[in-house]
Amino acid sequence: MELNKTDVFGLPLNFPQTFLPERRLLAQLLTFAQKGGSGDKVSIGAETGIPTGKSTGKVEPMIYYARGMGLITVNKTSSHWQLGLTSLGSIVLQEDPFLSEPQTLWLLHLMLSRRFTLSSPASGVADAWFALFAEGGFRLGSRFTQASFLNFLIDRHGEKSYLKSLAGVVIRSYLEDSCLGHIDVLQSTEDEFFIRQSAPLETSFFPFYATFLYLVWDELFISENQISLDHFSQETRCFSVMAWDDAMVARWLDWMADKGIIQVDRYTGTPMLLRLQETNQVVSNSYSELI
Repeated sequence: MELNKTDVFGLPLNFPQTFLPERRLLAQLLTFAQKGGSGDKVSIGAETGIPTGKSTGKVEPMIYYARGMGLITVNKTSSHWQLGLTSLGSIVLQEDPFLSEPQTLWLLHLMLSRRFTLSSPASGVADAWFALFAEGGFRLGSRFTQASFLNFLIDRHGEKSYLKSLAGVVIRSYLEDSCLGHIDVLQSTEDEFFIRQSAPLETSFFPFYATFLYLVWDELFISENQISLDHFSQETRCFSVMAWDDAMVARWLDWMADKGIIQVDRYTGTPMLLRLQETNQVVSNSYSELI
């Protein structure tokens, strides 16, 4: 199934409440979504083992995380949730059911940090993540403190009581091994700074980045089969999230061209990208370079 515009929605700014994206709980939710599971948060908690209560708990934040990562479809009426798997969720559950491969986790990080529609000003599906990883380069640099990130969120969203907690949740997501900690998106220093790391430039990761490219292309440029690299980069902020320079992008583009995933036309000045495959085909090959 190709994604269409109605499948994309921005998450509430404070969707995590105070909870981190625990891989174990996300994995349990994927198994539930595979069965087309539904119910209110209490019944979903009872069936999945995800802790929750009537007023707070982890079920709804985990649903939002999984949705933001592009793993599940969500249909919500009142307090009732109906979940299903996306094509990405299906291949992840099949190939990496415990969400333990670094390639999987880098892709989930990229998806959580992606742009939400082409509306202006730019915002993210999970905007605190988009702010840090897609838009934070100029404001924060590659080395920043939690306080500077919080100030950035306040400038972006105004004074809100939960922003301090939210800034902490975003950063801690990349420090806890139970979440996304062991892929080194952020490294902490002794003087309480955090340093952003580039997405790994290793062949085993390249199919996952191709999946990211196609999914974002579907969401933002569904009617276009060809697009300039500059326009794609500027609008999606993909390479800002990946923290890649032009040479790193070029190496990955060459790999995709060799694999017949895209055609790169460099005769017009700026490279033009032409899609050569269907999204489902690219998604299903995400794990093709893993032995």
